[in-house]
Amino acid sequence: MSVDPITCHILDTAIGKPAADVTCSIYRISPLISDKSQESAYDISSNQRPFAMARTDQDGRIKNWVINPELSLKDKEAIGIENIDWSVLKPGIYKIKFLTGKYFNDLGKANRTFFPFVEIHFQIDNPPDHHYHIPLLLSNHSYTTYRGS
Repeated sequence: MSVDPITCHILDTAIGKPAADVTCSIYRISPLISDKSQESAYDISSNQRPFAMARTDQDGRIKNWVINPELSLKDKEAIGIENIDWSVLKPGIYKIKFLTGKYFNDLGKANRTFFPFVEIHFQIDNPPDHHYHIPLLLSNHSYTTYRGS
């Protein structure tokens, strides 16, 4: 089974294990504009709807996203989706939203988490790579991320 162009992984550093069954949404915020002085390319709208969602597996990973069936053909083309397969990675500004509050609540730690969700925004320029991995190292009072491989 192939993986989608953008994947993610969550490790719960407080317990030293992958964070399973975390709901995540992925958004394409905007395309990149060649003239980087145009602020509109970096104006991140809060009205965006996710183009796909998924839950992390037992290893804390999302390898394939469930594409929103209500996406227009124009939106699918802009993202690189053909039918329900996401095979082409288009340049742009993306965001993954991790529902961390629900994860901690399900663990019985609802009152011990500071972050109800984590949003990671990232930019993909004309990708030399056809795959980007976004790891999230999470505890109930902190998180960090980096560009994975």
